[in-house]
Amino acid sequence: MRFPVSLNAVVAHRWHCDHFGHLNARHYAAAFDDATFVFWSGLGFRPDSDSPMPVTLEVKISFRQEIPAGSVVRIEAQVSKVGNKSVGLTFTMREAGGDELAICEVVGVFIHPKSRRSCPIPAALRAALSKESHSPPG
Repeated sequence: MRFPVSLNAVVAHRWHCDHFGHLNARHYAAAFDDATFVFWSGLGFRPDSDSPMPVTLEVKISFRQEIPAGSVVRIEAQVSKVGNKSVGLTFTMREAGGDELAICEVVGVFIHPKSRRSCPIPAALRAALSKESHSPPG
């Protein structure tokens, strides 16, 4: 996978908007959360009951511009850091013209599904994450 990778498109429906007529914060969070699952799937990650899996430890969303009802936006992902047990991801929500609408920084940690304790990132996944890992511009 080459980064940044385009993950999915989001439609800002009228019922996703608040009293100001723009996308409500809860729907940004849902879109970024969905993008996280699309990201891991794109790397070939398939969860099972015996393999380490990523879980979200921290999320920070920075809002850059309002998104009015009817907007169609896309989300891109960039690996910002690969540690022993954790990974930093940066998701950028953009309008069709390319302008940044929101940035979501995620720290994920790998846990073993049975022990629920942190564990090292599996080697094959680490290689895929590290291959083109670097800090995103900006």
